[in-house]
Amino acid sequence: MRYFSQEHPTSTIGNTSGIVNTLIHIKNKSGYLIFWALVFLINTGPHWQIYSTATELIITVGLLTSLQFLVAYFAIHFSVPVFLNQGRVFLFFIFLIGSAVLVSEINIVVRYWYLEPTYAASYERFLELYGDKSFRQRMVSLWTLKYIFFTKIPLFLYPAIILIANDFHQRQRDVLELSQQKQKAELDALKNQLNPHFIFNTLNNLYTLALKKSDDTPLVIEKLSHILDYVLYRCQHEFVALTDEIELIGHYISLEKIRYGKRVEIDFQHQVNHDVKIAPLILLTLIENAFKHSTKEELGRASIQIKLKASQEHLMIEMCNTKPRYQKQPNADKEPIGLANLRKQLALIYPQNHDLMIEESDRSFRITLEIQHP
Repeated sequence: MRYFSQEHPTSTIGNTSGIVNTLIHIKNKSGYLIFWALVFLINTGPHWQIYSTATELIITVGLLTSLQFLVAYFAIHFSVPVFLNQGRVFLFFIFLIGSAVLVSEINIVVRYWYLEPTYAASYERFLELYGDKSFRQRMVSLWTLKYIFFTKIPLFLYPAIILIANDFHQRQRDVLELSQQKQKAELDALKNQLNPHFIFNTLNNLYTLALKKSDDTPLVIEKLSHILDYVLYRCQHEFVALTDEIELIGHYISLEKIRYGKRVEIDFQHQVNHDVKIAPLILLTLIENAFKHSTKEELGRASIQIKLKASQEHLMIEMCNTKPRYQKQPNADKEPIGLANLRKQLALIYPQNHDLMIEESDRSFRITLEIQHP
């Protein structure tokens, strides 16, 4: 039928699927101009040569595109913010379909009083079938209801649906981006809180050795330089090689051995796949905590045992340290800053893929951390 092919070809809605991916990242006015130009071309259809003149093509297709624009504009600037964004989905669809019905009636009016008389040749077949219907029958009748719901509503709604879907996609992506920025800012803040805490303790070690004029002072400076290089420059990524973290731990343990000498006994065992990655400084936090709470106020000999096993799928570190026999009673309501930071980092980086277990007795403190790599 000439009428249906020239005004709303049956392939119109199907043809839109090819442009969805192109339009999914629309961000500015030029993007919307391109979008509506494509809609105009789709409305023109593959049989553009059926129009008698370029003027007829522009007027006929321009009317259709303009009415589609009105539906989309009303939907985006009224229906979405007033109904959809407020969770009133039923009212949203009522107003969306209602706007399509309204512009369909407008289209019938313009066609009846202008397009059909002006371009009678293009509507010849349609007039043969339905030319006997009065204006009132065209506007309000069972025929009109079927005509609008089965041909016009899909045609007038598809640009609005594409734009609403694009807007929803943009909002979701913006929310995700903001969430990622917030998470990165929180992690950076935690690292900035952790690093000075660690560096302060290490510098105290060096200060003590310098006062004693120890021969180990150059070695401590060398180890400290490696640690500072790693902390300041080499661990700025979200994940780092576990072997690099083990090297850092080795430097740290060397410094602590020099500081405490025979006052502390350290056993560090590790079995690691070389390709495993981990969030930086997490293991160091555990080891630093073990040294701090095993040697502080210890009059005898402290003991620290560290076992680390890691594969591509799973990492487990088990750390056990002795506790001083006589020590000040800690504040039970306040967790040490190192462990508090560790919990926050694990929650941000491994939200569903970690298990941190703490066991404490009168003479020992044990921490087991398991991480499942996603």
